[in-house]
Amino acid sequence: MEELNLLPVYRNGLGEITPGIDIAIPSFCKGRCNNNLKCQEHYKRMEKAKDGFYECPFGFSTYVFHLEDDAVIFTCLKVTGHYEKKKLGAKLKDESRDYREISENQLNKYAQAYKDFYVNQHQYELYRSFIEDIFHDIRKFNRDIKYKNERIMRKAQQGKKYAEFLDLSKNIQAMCWFMSIRLNNHDFTYNMELMDKDVKSTYNIHKIIYKVKECMKERANDKNVKIRLSAEQEMRDIKAYECIELLPYLFLDNAIKYSLAGTEIQIVVEQKGERQHVKFESIGPMTDVEEQGNIIKQNVRGKYAEKIADGMGIGLYTAKCICDLNEIELEVRSDDNIVKVKDDVPYSKFCVDFYLQL
Repeated sequence: MEELNLLPVYRNGLGEITPGIDIAIPSFCKGRCNNNLKCQEHYKRMEKAKDGFYECPFGFSTYVFHLEDDAVIFTCLKVTGHYEKKKLGAKLKDESRDYREISENQLNKYAQAYKDFYVNQHQYELYRSFIEDIFHDIRKFNRDIKYKNERIMRKAQQGKKYAEFLDLSKNIQAMCWFMSIRLNNHDFTYNMELMDKDVKSTYNIHKIIYKVKECMKERANDKNVKIRLSAEQEMRDIKAYECIELLPYLFLDNAIKYSLAGTEIQIVVEQKGERQHVKFESIGPMTDVEEQGNIIKQNVRGKYAEKIADGMGIGLYTAKCICDLNEIELEVRSDDNIVKVKDDVPYSKFCVDFYLQL
């Protein structure tokens, strides 16, 4: 990830200072942090210091603030009221006018610019990864569509029965529908206001889940994970916004991604009075009790989930937004009984339950 350094920044772990765009490193400090014991000890303390102003052993200003868990260290500065004039007098006598004193207010603006740039860069990286993932799937689905169309053409030349054409056509239709769902994932994730722009329509949650399962079973097979769908009875239609079609995809996508190879994802659909209950149950990385309430928040992932697969922490968050919009009750929980430990990651039963009001 690129950085915007307007001021000199000490590079954590590298033992060097990167010049700023607006204020350069003074000649006295160039190369000194690598060779001087006092400098080395000072920056070791700064890496663990709380946010605020400090003075280096030679009298320069050092300013520390944190982005997430990392300390950002602006240094080699003259910040009004936070440096030793007597110590720096002789050291800066031959310095050019480009090296100047700045006020505390100016430094705060520099720090805020650094933070804003970091946040924007971070969001951009997440967005780019998300788009790349979508287009990877679209290319794959497109290849599958071409392949199935080629089968239709070959069978037409061989004079096969109409029932076979119908079955292939249904597969093509399902994949086209699934591509629409995948693209809607982008729209509803990065433009949440689109969710409630349309009017509610009639949907059947069992039929949606079945289509999603059929479209994703090849991906599950690649991970050696089975998907089992069971319904106690025919499910009644519900009224919901279009984004409801994305909900089963998000939960099944999450289950496949994190499931332990050789296990089974169980989906249960049942009618309970005036509510419909849907449960997704899989064997995935254990989620601590403290984490279970947070993994539905944006950009939050479980500590064990991070060890086994890449992700952005937006799948369950988007699902929660869809549930809130459609007044669907959502429960996410992880069992505390360990099923297996693999590569230092404990696996347990992970369940997602949601209840739709008729």
